[in-house]
Amino acid sequence: MTAFDRLRDGGFAIGTMIMTDSMLTAEVAARSGFDFLCLDRQHGLVDDATLWQQMAAIGRIGKACPWVRVPWNTMADAMRALDGGAAGIIAPMVGNRDEAEALVRACRYPPLGERSWGPVRAGMDDGVGYTKAANDTLFVAAMIETKDGYENLEEIAATPGLDALFVGPNDLSLAMGNWQPAMPTDKDFIAALTRIADIAKANGKLAGIHCSDAAMARACRAWGFRFVTIAADIAFLGQAAAACVQAAQEK
Repeated sequence: MTAFDRLRDGGFAIGTMIMTDSMLTAEVAARSGFDFLCLDRQHGLVDDATLWQQMAAIGRIGKACPWVRVPWNTMADAMRALDGGAAGIIAPMVGNRDEAEALVRACRYPPLGERSWGPVRAGMDDGVGYTKAANDTLFVAAMIETKDGYENLEEIAATPGLDALFVGPNDLSLAMGNWQPAMPTDKDFIAALTRIADIAKANGKLAGIHCSDAAMARACRAWGFRFVTIAADIAFLGQAAAACVQAAQEK
């Protein structure tokens, strides 16, 4: 069962961001119990070639599916990630209905979109079967993290072919003038988050959010979010290393 299948069945899905350009790191994360891994081409070190290699490594494990956060909401970035085997696309900084519709067009084959046919790696085992199923099985999410995105939330959520709204809480809180670098505590910002989850649900969309840690993930689940990314590979490495050093120094 893919993460998208789990969500469609009413479940909750947990992932993390992969920011390093390492196949081994992606493979380790894929063995760790996550439902999906979000390969981060926006803020991470993942380039085009590395992306395909990481998706191959994740696929060999078969426990987590690869979603890709593209660098920007462009057709080229989305199409190449999908052709390489991405099971989902997350596009940053979506600010209005036109941009949400452009994202859908890039990710769906005609007649639902304008994706060019060429699933070089994605369709390697069964190109015909992949093509027939792609429009129904690939996950497409627009990030809500700007002032425009929040103000145009309802029209974005109503976009046909869009599966989810994914909140970037750091950017959104910066845009609202009240930065929440970790677990949100501001009542107005929490109200904004719950509004996003409510509007997503009302429009038949899934609501997701990036979380700093497991405690925030649990809170966001209670606020109506259906999927989360928790931290990132580099954060987990740093936290584990620091904890080890601290433990070793204790007398």
